[in-house]
Amino acid sequence: MTTRRNDSAFPVGYHKDRDTYVTGITKREYFAIMIMQGLASANLQFEDVYQKARAAVFEADALIEILDQE
Repeated sequence: MTTRRNDSAFPVGYHKDRDTYVTGITKREYFAIMIMQGLASANLQFEDVYQKARAAVFEADALIEILDQE
């Protein structure tokens, strides 16, 4: 199964007030959030929060690249 960075993390959503389906966040965003949680709980030292965020996005992109190859 391939994984693309813009695939929806939660593909089936429904907004009852608007009577429409919603896609929510992408897999890339979801993976980055989960990695960011791990980096925050690991109590690692970063120059600033932006470096931590960039690291999370970099790792999310690497994960997606590997999952896309399978």
